[in-house]
Amino acid sequence: MFNTAGKISLLSNLVRSSPLRVCYYELFKANIYSSNTLRKKRRPREEKNTIVSPVMNLKPKQNKTIDIWKNMTVSELASATGIPVDNVLKIIELGQNSHMYFEPTSVMDNVSILREIVKRCGFKSNLTSNPNTNKKSTDDHLKDANKRPPAPYDSTVVRHPVVTIMGHVDHGKTTLLDTLRNASVAKSEFGAITQHIGAFPVVLENGKKITFLDTPGHAAFATIRSRGAQVTDIVVLVVAADDGVKEQTIESIRMAKHAKVPIIVAINKIDKPTANIERCKKMLQTQGGLDLEEFGGSVQVVQISALHGTNFNDLIESILTQAEVLDLRADPNPPAEGVIIESKLDNQKGKLATVLVQRGKLLNNSILVAGTAWGKIRTMMDHQNNVLQEANPSDAIQLIGWKNLPQAGQEFLQVSSDKRAREVVDYRIAKSIEQKQTEDSIYISSKLEEHNKEYQSHLAEKKKGGIFRRRRFSTLYQEKQLENRKNVKEDEICLNVVVKGDVIGSVEAILDVLETYESNQCKLDIIHYGVGNVCVTDIEYADAFKAIVYAFNVGSLKDAEENAKQNGITIKQHNVIYKLVDDIKEEMNNCLPPVEVEDVQGEANVLQEFLINENKKKIPVAGCRCTSGTLKKAALFKVIRDHDTVLYRGKLSSMRHLKDEVATIKTNMECGIRLEDTNIRLNPGDKIVCYTLREQQQKITWETGF
Repeated sequence: MFNTAGKISLLSNLVRSSPLRVCYYELFKANIYSSNTLRKKRRPREEKNTIVSPVMNLKPKQNKTIDIWKNMTVSELASATGIPVDNVLKIIELGQNSHMYFEPTSVMDNVSILREIVKRCGFKSNLTSNPNTNKKSTDDHLKDANKRPPAPYDSTVVRHPVVTIMGHVDHGKTTLLDTLRNASVAKSEFGAITQHIGAFPVVLENGKKITFLDTPGHAAFATIRSRGAQVTDIVVLVVAADDGVKEQTIESIRMAKHAKVPIIVAINKIDKPTANIERCKKMLQTQGGLDLEEFGGSVQVVQISALHGTNFNDLIESILTQAEVLDLRADPNPPAEGVIIESKLDNQKGKLATVLVQRGKLLNNSILVAGTAWGKIRTMMDHQNNVLQEANPSDAIQLIGWKNLPQAGQEFLQVSSDKRAREVVDYRIAKSIEQKQTEDSIYISSKLEEHNKEYQSHLAEKKKGGIFRRRRFSTLYQEKQLENRKNVKEDEICLNVVVKGDVIGSVEAILDVLETYESNQCKLDIIHYGVGNVCVTDIEYADAFKAIVYAFNVGSLKDAEENAKQNGITIKQHNVIYKLVDDIKEEMNNCLPPVEVEDVQGEANVLQEFLINENKKKIPVAGCRCTSGTLKKAALFKVIRDHDTVLYRGKLSSMRHLKDEVATIKTNMECGIRLEDTNIRLNPGDKIVCYTLREQQQKITWETGF
């Protein structure tokens, strides 16, 4: 009746309003054009039960099974079935979940729905775990830079030891190192304390070499001192013979034990008249928990004088003996691995890092990655700024050529190219962002759960009280926030500071001390910190928050100083950490308003109350005896009953001795006292205190350990 074109036109008009019109239209066209002739062929009888795809004239194989997993995406399902993604989407839309919107990246977390979709595609399903999980972890391992597996013993060589000098402040650690390297480092340290790690080699007369790390002994540098213990082979614990074991001495012992590093005790200052060596040994045993050799333990003890070089050969021999026992070895072949000892921004050299090579040979022009920092070595120098071409295991050197400043304490790894270094850094930054997002998500979820519990309890209370009415949670939350805002003082006292330092270790130590502040008298906000000279950006931060800039062992750029003068920003220079902290404490004290303080002038006891007639009124007068100090009529008085209840504060209208009006009453004299408030009745035994008021500057309560 109709030709082919007519059939297609008729079908188009019939299914125009049907939601399945496209699929049936495609099916009809496929049947019409399935032959070279325009005649519709009869379907073979043996294929009568074959499943026909509603979007493709496909004949899938019977009993073919595909693997599926929870949270499978549409594109992954299309790849598993071999059906184009668009056609899989059409199959999904034909099902009972047609009201749902799907995309190629949509995740199907319902296994039942996923099985139904696979069935409509003409396949059987087998539920398995996601195979892409292991692949992802493998890819992550390849994207990041990782340390090589340990080298075989046969391919390693003997290396010289890395020794860390630790102990309490002013016990002679730096003086000990000065004598070893014939340098005067102690004189160059501000305040006579070492404020960051110094790393340098010492070549002995017999040709052997030792790398020394000098860590600070001050309490503020506990982080740096711990970092030194983690990269060393041997710890030399310096204890002053006249001072004994102190807090930082015990802390150093704890760090060394935690790092599982052997300890050699050097009892210093044995030439001082007040030296008590036996007392030091007993303190090391009882307070430090060290088993000394002379008491049957394994810890060596050497008695020295760092100032005069006494028994230095014995100390060196003990170090070399301990190193032989440890059998220190390392793989000498590239690539190199190690740790960042210290990093800073040098005015002439730029970004500079002191590193300790722990494995491999480090050559010039090598590309290193440390955390999220990387760089290509332009110059390698020793502690005396001599240029080097290579560095071997246990060498401490300075490196120039970092793109950004690495963090002290991070491990560095050598990579093959700039591209590889960027890939590793980008991956680590992405992982840190992902970790931060996860932590924030957990925190937000916990807070939301806490608010929900509070809301439910609030709801239950309203139901019990019979005043419950339906109300949105957001409204309750807004009311609570409004109430909290009312409780916040608008004139809250706060001191804002900007901290700049010479090296990262010093900035870390300053921040660690500032974090110990917990008083509510005055808030302390660190709005910005960094390494290097004070620049215009620091001044802009300080100007925005009305902050004080503290520069630790660094200067200020000229344009920054001019900007600071124009905006009235204070830049304070310091080179000793406890002086910087004292300055911050003084600034916080100045922020606090003065308070009135009572200065007691004298005290008196009430012996008896008398009532006198005045203008037809009975006025109470207290007969008193001055027990201490002097009572001054012009001063203020308060009446105390039962030791703690204050009945009256104010002035006197009259103070008489016998019948005479007097200005003062001294100790053991009797007098009559009349208060301005005649409604106050006095009892025998009440105490009258004479005092004056004066303004006194408040001081914050902050124990810094200095």
